[in-house]
Amino acid sequence: MKPPVPLGRRLQLDSGDTGVEIYWFDANGFARAILGESDGPQCAPVFRYRVLSVDSLELIGAEGPIDTWTGIRIEGDALQVDSKGRLKTFFIGQEADKESTP
Repeated sequence: MKPPVPLGRRLQLDSGDTGVEIYWFDANGFARAILGESDGPQCAPVFRYRVLSVDSLELIGAEGPIDTWTGIRIEGDALQVDSKGRLKTFFIGQEADKESTP
């Protein structure tokens, strides 16, 4: 089943606070992330993901499932998900290889 998120594109959380959540999903079933605070500690984990349906997926860390995104929908350059009962909006960036091009 095709993932309900764009592959190889930056998904950056539209956060009104200082939180940082950025993801890149790859076709090989892995997602790279940058998580943390704007002016504080950040980490760059790699997760596995599993497609659950046409509009949901599960993020899996070393210890097992860490989050489930449901109700995934794309409107223009925004991706919205329900994560742990909270609506999150991510901006969809350019493809990874185009971001580094001057």
